[in-house]
Amino acid sequence: MNPPVYPIKNFLETLYDKIRGFKYGEQSVISIELNESTSRSKIEILVSKMDHRMTLSFYDAFYQLHPDDKPWPYGDTGAFTDVNRNKQRLVAKRGNHGGFKDHGKWMRLSESELVEAIYKSRDFNLGSMKIESRLIRTQWLKSKDSKILVAYYHDISDIGNQV
Repeated sequence: MNPPVYPIKNFLETLYDKIRGFKYGEQSVISIELNESTSRSKIEILVSKMDHRMTLSFYDAFYQLHPDDKPWPYGDTGAFTDVNRNKQRLVAKRGNHGGFKDHGKWMRLSESELVEAIYKSRDFNLGSMKIESRLIRTQWLKSKDSKILVAYYHDISDIGNQV
């Protein structure tokens, strides 16, 4: 059974996105160098440029690390971390080996906490972290005799030139 297509609803959702100033783009992933030569000021600039259109992902090697343990790149300790900015708040979700710590909840953190976590973990990210465009919405569209699900992502093409 094919899912229903709602042309009027799709039109209104798209119009609402334009009113809100959303610009559609390709699903994008931007790799950002992260190693021992990455300065704290470069990380601060990156974090200050984050907005609702993107998710920043890195490996926080020191998250909940026992004082006697040593961090490892992508190891059994630490946490893979996704960070979004919603309104003016930074929120992070952390997980390791397919599971999310803190039951998959988005937890608030400050810009300084984020900068510090990235800076301390810069030698444990295998040379890079990434920024991904966030999904705006999906819509079913009619195409000849079939229906297709289309995903609309935020345009983050301007970010690549800034970092």
